[in-house]
Amino acid sequence: MPDIYTLAWYNALQDLLNGNPDVEKNAPRGRYKMLAELRGDGASPYVSGGKSLFFVVHFDDGSCTEYSELAESPPRKEFDFIFEFPASVFEGIAAAIVDPIEAGLKGTIKITGDMRILIRHADLVNVLYDVYAREVETGWPKGKPPYDA
Repeated sequence: MPDIYTLAWYNALQDLLNGNPDVEKNAPRGRYKMLAELRGDGASPYVSGGKSLFFVVHFDDGSCTEYSELAESPPRKEFDFIFEFPASVFEGIAAAIVDPIEAGLKGTIKITGDMRILIRHADLVNVLYDVYAREVETGWPKGKPPYDA
């Protein structure tokens, strides 16, 4: 059980994405580079308030070719999609207590990119949520959401 935000956790997610036929079936064709920025929100014990954590996910014709953390914020123009989350919301998704679609619709997750592609491939969001929430066994060394207020 890899701990959240470790190299082993990112590798396990990439392996699960590539081993899931629903990901390959529902992912858009072509190459897509996505950036996730998790902002410390004071609730997450993993990303301190005022700090950010960045990770990149590359898809190439339905295969995840990269899933890795970045040391610093990259140029945003390099990405097809950018997802900005409060860290505790992302961790809630990983713990299967936050619905990513509902969070996106409420504006809790800020999404930059061609929304037509995301809408056309909405089933992929549900598949990805299942991978995060149900398929990968995440270790929570500093506590699992929900966090105490």
